[in-house]
Amino acid sequence: MTEKAETPTRPKVLITRLRAVNFRSLADVEVELAPLTVFVGPNASGKSNILDTLRFIRDAVGSGLQQAIDRRGGMSAIRRWSQKGRPYDVTLEITLKGTNWQALYSFTLGSERRGEFRVKRERCQINSEERDFAFEISNGKWLKYPEPHFDTLELAKEVGEDLIAQMQRDLEELPQNELFLPRAAFLLAQPAYTMLWAALRDMGFYNLYPTAFREPAKPTTPYPLRDDGSNLTSTLRALRRKHRNAHQRIVEFLQAAVPGVEDVSVKQVGGYLVAQIHRQVVAERKGHVRLRRPTFDLTQESDGTLRLLALFTALFQQPPRTLIGIEEPELNIHPGALAVLRDAMQLASRESQILVTTHSPELLAEFPPEVFRIVEMVDGATQVGLMAEHQREAIRERLFTPGELMVMEGLRREERADA
Repeated sequence: MTEKAETPTRPKVLITRLRAVNFRSLADVEVELAPLTVFVGPNASGKSNILDTLRFIRDAVGSGLQQAIDRRGGMSAIRRWSQKGRPYDVTLEITLKGTNWQALYSFTLGSERRGEFRVKRERCQINSEERDFAFEISNGKWLKYPEPHFDTLELAKEVGEDLIAQMQRDLEELPQNELFLPRAAFLLAQPAYTMLWAALRDMGFYNLYPTAFREPAKPTTPYPLRDDGSNLTSTLRALRRKHRNAHQRIVEFLQAAVPGVEDVSVKQVGGYLVAQIHRQVVAERKGHVRLRRPTFDLTQESDGTLRLLALFTALFQQPPRTLIGIEEPELNIHPGALAVLRDAMQLASRESQILVTTHSPELLAEFPPEVFRIVEMVDGATQVGLMAEHQREAIRERLFTPGELMVMEGLRREERADA
């Protein structure tokens, strides 16, 4: 596959570090993230929990903290189990870097009786070339008070003292079951807070099963592609109409992975959208060779073809998302097509940060060892780290591929010097 010269060399916003304390199996995990990061480990090692920390942050600042917790079965389901019976506090912290700014955002949740919770601490620090912005809340009280945008204050003065008083009440009232960052994005009108809030909301996490998008679907919001891919046909139609280059890139990768594919289109039948894959088939009859171009609805395609189509659409949807997390992309896909999928992820990582979980030796082939984060379960807690140096050296020296090392001895985690 060829890439366009104007393609950025790195995502516009990059999450450089993630720390999770007492979130499910993550007792205290800190991991450095790259534009493309591959989490490798056996089943039940905690790979999905790492992605879910970021998904939880997205849901909490986007849909609300209560809904994010309820979606996962309550506080007792997300906090790490304590042998002593005393609930652990859950802390999530991320560091982000943009074109001319960087930010740190964290919050700590405490368990209350009868499954309730409260925000014990929330901290935000944004450093830009022009100035710094920050707020910090502890147990419902301000430790660092945020500043509204100057234009907002001037407008409030023009409207009247009542509006200023209302703004003051909205800032000072701190419900302990809500995060303040979404309110900061709206109330303060500071572009820095809005930018951070938008970056966190714009992460996508994909676990794509063909049952969610195989059948014809009613037109719906095309962007972003939903986590289950259920609006795939609407997304494809919008890309074909408004983002022809992105649609063509999806088709080209599908052509490389699935022999005979010629195009992908969407037609409307009544009140439903039907996605179709156009193929090119060479048929021989009575000594004559003919080129046929049959069209197949998604209901007639294999699970592997449908997953590839959905994965390529997730990777190249427009505009690019802040981050795209993909759980075990190799499922239902022929090993011969995984190299194409790997190339697609590498190209997409120039515009969106890509995080992948896998335990497929075939998918790991040709990835540089620096992108791997080895995930293990040790004494009931998930541990994450770089690949062991001797294995990285073996890959760099072309003695073995990552897949060969996985099969022979398993990929090993580099032990920390302070462990």
